[in-house]
Amino acid sequence: MKKLLICTMAFFATGQAMAQDITGSWMGTISVAGVNLHLVFNITKTVNGYSANFDSPDQKAFGIACSKATLKGDSLNIQIAAIGGGYKGLWDGKNDITGTYSQGGGSTPLNLKHITADEKAALGKDKIRSQTPKPPFGYYSQDVEYDNTDKSLHYGATFTRPNGDGKYPAVIIISGSGTQDRDGTIFGHKLYWVLADYLTKNGIAVLRVDDRGAGKSTLGDIKNATSLDFSHDVEASLNYLETRADVDKKHLGLIGHSEGGMIAPMVAARRKDVSFIVMWGASEVGGARINTEQNAYQLKKLGIDSVSVKAFADLNDDILALFALSGSVDALDAKITLVFDAWKKAQTPETHKALRTTDLNGPDVFKQYNSLYNLPWMRYFIIYDAKKDLAQVKCPVLAVNGTKDTQVDATANLGLIKEILTKNGNKNVEVRPLEGLNHLLQTATTGDVSEYEKIDETMAPSAMKIIADWIKIHTK
Repeated sequence: MKKLLICTMAFFATGQAMAQDITGSWMGTISVAGVNLHLVFNITKTVNGYSANFDSPDQKAFGIACSKATLKGDSLNIQIAAIGGGYKGLWDGKNDITGTYSQGGGSTPLNLKHITADEKAALGKDKIRSQTPKPPFGYYSQDVEYDNTDKSLHYGATFTRPNGDGKYPAVIIISGSGTQDRDGTIFGHKLYWVLADYLTKNGIAVLRVDDRGAGKSTLGDIKNATSLDFSHDVEASLNYLETRADVDKKHLGLIGHSEGGMIAPMVAARRKDVSFIVMWGASEVGGARINTEQNAYQLKKLGIDSVSVKAFADLNDDILALFALSGSVDALDAKITLVFDAWKKAQTPETHKALRTTDLNGPDVFKQYNSLYNLPWMRYFIIYDAKKDLAQVKCPVLAVNGTKDTQVDATANLGLIKEILTKNGNKNVEVRPLEGLNHLLQTATTGDVSEYEKIDETMAPSAMKIIADWIKIHTK
């Protein structure tokens, strides 16, 4: 969840002949949790009609494949199977398209304007943040590439270590949800690079890796990829580190952020060569609860009363629990009908008005939850029981979470991590709520996602010191 998934709540509160060519780049802006994000659709003409890809330059995601693009009269329809959504709009025949963007069951207005190549390039330029590392770095840095075991995936990464001969303890940084480059770039913040720079200057080697489809890493079957697949990517990176003569193979660790914090225990449960893990804003309470909490938070921001928010949360919890019990969308819909009908009868007119559910029926609800169910990553995230893998982790664990994190609740997740690891007999566990920090571990005022861009600090030095000091103690 570090990366801003372009998503909305499951529901609630939310031709003529053309004189010019529609090919080229089209840019618009959507608001996600109070943050304005630019989207750029790049349309090209082919022998069979049109094709397209799109960019989210604020998230440093470029060339994301669109599965289909059609233009009939003035109606543009772009389908993006990988996100379970797309874009539909009406073109004025010149420089404007008026339409709607959809993803993962939610939709939002998105109007596009034709932009030049120079304007598109300007969108991709980073803001310069004060903590972004600048040369000379004072340590060894190497861009590397390697494959997984069966050569089906290729990865690009940067390896850093202190100068000089010797073998160094090493960590892999595992990114949060969404396609990210090796630096974890968001709103000009080079989150993972800033942390890697600090750790390397403190004697720890770091491998930070492009996610599938970002930078030098190949895309693979991203449409069907889940957190389990991403955990295998981490194993490929572990295998690579073990080929290096400058790495201390007895001290290999993982730092997982958000979804990455959930993935780190998955790997550590399988691989005994993982000697420690750092769980950073880890979503251990489960995807269903995370989904409900994040959507409830957005409803509160919209001014919805607490009773109605609780009613939404109860319904969302009950429906998401059906995912694990349903082998198909048809089976899911049959179960949703019973749950939703009972829920609807139990609500007051005031709650129906607040949530705009007075006229909703079963099929309306099906559309929203089917779109989540049909996304393999989301379905896995909702169903996966993170507690089972965490209970198998025997290596030392540091869990950190900002107390102002509005994406992953610090109290619930840190409490669960401590409870599970204590029960499994792991005696080397440290749980640290970090006062006043958000999900990125920035010093925050509200912790809301909308603050990420406004804060110049990329990561609080106090948080990096806690992580570095703990790793040094456990790699002596």
